[in-house]
Amino acid sequence: MIANLLKETSNRAYTNLLFSSIRNRILVNNISTTSKWSLTNKQVSPITSQLNIFTTTTTNTTTTHNKKSYSTVNSNNKNPISDVYLFHEIVDKEFELFIDKLEILNEANTCEGFEIEGNDGVLTVIVGKKGTYVINKQTPNRQIWWSSPLSGPKRFDYDSVKKSWVDNRDGTPLRQLFNSEILTLCKYDMKIE
Repeated sequence: MIANLLKETSNRAYTNLLFSSIRNRILVNNISTTSKWSLTNKQVSPITSQLNIFTTTTTNTTTTHNKKSYSTVNSNNKNPISDVYLFHEIVDKEFELFIDKLEILNEANTCEGFEIEGNDGVLTVIVGKKGTYVINKQTPNRQIWWSSPLSGPKRFDYDSVKKSWVDNRDGTPLRQLFNSEILTLCKYDMKIE
């Protein structure tokens, strides 16, 4: 009896594997056909819709899943930085500028409890009891991520035409926002241009 049960389970697993393999071949064939059609007609949306939906079938049950991405894409950025070394160079220069300006603020002693920490692509600026800024590189997305006690979380894309980092939602330049918030919290104009 146990041998029959194992054989039946093994057959069911093999059948599911076989159907899964066939389903994957059909999906790849559909994507390939759709890709050729899309390239010919300069349309891409059918490809992405097929890639974002997949189906699993078990005994007497079919379930459709939507594949979701939890990472952002530089959709507003027409010229994303594709070279990782160039990305690091541009971000490092921006962080160096911030650190230079923030050290001048720190020496001026106009903001109580002010501290600056830079480490492994993360810039942390503690503004005493008023809060903490965390500004960091997001290499996979080629973005700068920002967390502020005033404006909250934001993501910045590099605009290669303007040569500046801009908020990927409202287009606010990072330098302008940072200068404005430090002016509000510390009554100090960093004069970041």
